[in-house]
Amino acid sequence: MPELGWAGGFTILTRDGRLVFDPDSTCLCGRNCSVFISHAHADHFIGLKSKPPKYSTQQTRRIFESIHGKPVENFFDIEFNKPVHVGDAEITPINAGHMLGSTQFLVALPDMTILYTGDINYTDTLTTVKAERAECDVLVMEATYGEPSYIFPDRESIYNSIVTWTLSRIAQGILPSFKVYAAGKAQELIRLFNTFTNLDVTTDQRISRISEVYSASGCRMRHRELSATRDGSPSVYLTADSSTFNGEEYARAVTTGWALRMNAKGLAAFPLSSHADFSQLLQFIRDCRAKTVYVFTGYMGVFADYVRRKLGIVSRPLPVLPQKTLCSFH
Repeated sequence: MPELGWAGGFTILTRDGRLVFDPDSTCLCGRNCSVFISHAHADHFIGLKSKPPKYSTQQTRRIFESIHGKPVENFFDIEFNKPVHVGDAEITPINAGHMLGSTQFLVALPDMTILYTGDINYTDTLTTVKAERAECDVLVMEATYGEPSYIFPDRESIYNSIVTWTLSRIAQGILPSFKVYAAGKAQELIRLFNTFTNLDVTTDQRISRISEVYSASGCRMRHRELSATRDGSPSVYLTADSSTFNGEEYARAVTTGWALRMNAKGLAAFPLSSHADFSQLLQFIRDCRAKTVYVFTGYMGVFADYVRRKLGIVSRPLPVLPQKTLCSFH
């Protein structure tokens, strides 16, 4: 039986070596180590800077390179539903629905199948198709919103609220400014305003570079990079920098699942998330028919307990692997 758990990233120790998913460091000791990156958010992509062989979708690599300005070395592109083989493990990338190129990994070993989700979204958006489910023996999943109070409104209602608020501010002569994640959330908002309004969408440089990767991958969007001057056209501004647009002429907003509990004065907050909410996480577990569920991040203790009591499935927080086990691979 393989060992699995957390060791600076989700880790599977097999008889042939070590598979590490979304490591949180570039320091990966031992031989026969292969690194798999689920998506291009900073808390997941640090492993692309490490030395061992690295695997991710082409879109994830391109977003990372657009941010860091240099190519990833010792890298192998992967595609959804096309398996790669590392020793006795067959690893199949499948869509995670979280952002462009985001990936789950279905690991088939001689004696079990393990699905690692990374971050997932289990509903369609303007830029992504919902996560694909896969039947497995062991499910290793995030629980960012794994608490019963985090159930989001339907996406169409949230979209409508964002557009209505934005247009009302413009009608008042105030410029709406959204503080967003540069990768994923920004592009969903660009598509929202492109689809349902005639507004010019202006972005900061970081968002602009990432949006070009989206457009090159077939997810077309119209935007322009922020300049010091304005031409007077009705505009909405998207920025990843919280210090931007704090003057009285700007109406500030954020889009995040945490908005369900936010009470920020002078700030509009919309519960638009790229993560599955509590009910979606439960449905995903049911659809995967896993015998055991390991949980990491967020409300992992609360969520694992709920899965045990309500779904009758063995569930617990992802265990920690001792470091000495890893170094035995030197």
